[in-house]
Amino acid sequence: MKVWDRYSGADAELPDIVEPGRFQVLAPCTLNGHALMNKGDILWGDGNVKCALTGDGANRTFAPTANEPGSDSPNALIDEAVGAVTDQIEAGELPSPIMPSQLEKHVDLLDFERMLADLLDAGHLQSISQRPRLDMRYDVEVLPVSRARRLSADALTTLASNSRDWSRRRITGIVPARLKALVSEDEHAIYENVVFARLVDRVLALLRSRIHEVLQLLEKHQQAKLLSDAQNLDRRLRQDICTLWGQSFADNPDAGTRAYETYEALIRLQGKVKQLQHKGLYTQVPRKLNLPIALKNTNILQHDPRYRHLRPIWLRAHSGADREVKTPHQKFEAAKEAGERYASYVELLVRRALSASALVKWNDAAQATTFGPWELRLAGQKGHCYLELVDGATPVDRLTMVAGWHGRLDWADQRDNYYVFFCHDSEPTDDGVGDASVLHPLQFYSVERVRLAIENWLLKQVLRRYPFHVSPIPDDLQSAILAAAGTKVQKAGHGVRFFEPLKPNVQLEVEVTIRRSAANELTKKRLLESLKLAQMLGSCRVCGHGISPSAFRGSDHGFRADCGNCGAHWMMKVSNGKPAHDHAPSGAGAD
Repeated sequence: MKVWDRYSGADAELPDIVEPGRFQVLAPCTLNGHALMNKGDILWGDGNVKCALTGDGANRTFAPTANEPGSDSPNALIDEAVGAVTDQIEAGELPSPIMPSQLEKHVDLLDFERMLADLLDAGHLQSISQRPRLDMRYDVEVLPVSRARRLSADALTTLASNSRDWSRRRITGIVPARLKALVSEDEHAIYENVVFARLVDRVLALLRSRIHEVLQLLEKHQQAKLLSDAQNLDRRLRQDICTLWGQSFADNPDAGTRAYETYEALIRLQGKVKQLQHKGLYTQVPRKLNLPIALKNTNILQHDPRYRHLRPIWLRAHSGADREVKTPHQKFEAAKEAGERYASYVELLVRRALSASALVKWNDAAQATTFGPWELRLAGQKGHCYLELVDGATPVDRLTMVAGWHGRLDWADQRDNYYVFFCHDSEPTDDGVGDASVLHPLQFYSVERVRLAIENWLLKQVLRRYPFHVSPIPDDLQSAILAAAGTKVQKAGHGVRFFEPLKPNVQLEVEVTIRRSAANELTKKRLLESLKLAQMLGSCRVCGHGISPSAFRGSDHGFRADCGNCGAHWMMKVSNGKPAHDHAPSGAGAD
């Protein structure tokens, strides 16, 4: 079955093991008999192992990815952060893509955790574990007469039919050696005690998840503090990241301290609950005994001074658990929604990157701007967005940015005009700077990574045309341009070659000369475009200030430019017809 592979950007045959979110169908079909899919829809998982599409006779399965949207993600904090950011986008805002303030609620103890702390401090759970309610259970065993205390109902019948249990026979009857007796045992696994044991399991699972979340937030707060004090970062990068961070947590300057206090409190709670797990009642209740979420109204749970505290904490611990049970169609829709949210987040990164770039003056309201002689536009489609350079109605080039879900792709493996970003890393390592194209709100360098990708693409549109050669042109126009520009423009046969920016007054004079000439409109257009491209070389990539023509040295083989405002250096060398450029910002931590 032919599909579109979003990660490679080409048609492909659908593999036997399907990675959720990677492929788009090329024809209408139905997934597993319940999810109707139109042409171009993304193939997400529905919680089933099977991946059966109408019109496809192959036996396919979904790849087992723990981070599949709609499933139990090991890093649900990332999903929540993406959702918080996109909620603000839908409300018409342009939020910070780093650490949304909605994550602030994880910094403090939850109501459930406060209730658990109160119960443990009062000793109710410890008391149940040490002195539980018990029931009396009678087990039937065949015992020697000396040990038998209470006979079973069929003891005599069993004795009469089993001569091996006889001691001897008399005229008056049988003298038994062993009898079928009832042996009393304490029964720990009563309903209320099973509630206690399963509550301990649920509480430990919730605490593990919460500790992981708070630890992530704590690490990010510590990283933010290190960034704000870092001396090995360029001050502009440091300032941009801290500005985005401050936009989210402007009203929460003490969030890091509170996160540390919450983390310590959760560790203490976890230690106390683990003590309940390793001794006492918990060890006497079989692990295989499970209960539904809805508890029975027993007298013990309602009136016992210790057990009556189990119901409220049980309800808190399982609040929202009913929403975890979804049909395959609901899981598919949840996966689709999560994928669309991440696509919106990637588009936000692009908008933020364009606004932060010194190469363009981005108009976010119009979603467009000019770049040299071209127009730069931003648009979005299912699961991806793209930047397009157009010359009037003629496309020049396109940069596509795909919103993947679960995976990893090194920047070095990305194409110049096709990038794939992932919400979740397929490897357990913490890629804090997004080197593997894993970008999400818990990373501080997401905007910077996208900005560099966009700027490299834009610069290559300019540099691959360097030096800017226009030929043929009328002889009188050639002479007039050379007279006005002097050595800044070279004669090239019947044309001219621009290789460095002109002074503003010279630029204006040359433009006027071109427009007043008798050359045809196409020649004029090519000359004016080349002038604009040469002028772009004189704009600093870092700070956006114009580079003095005296600080720009260019030739047919390349150029070098030094910004007098920020101290950045920019150079390019043409070798075998291929341009290779290098850029070095000013010294680390420079003011």
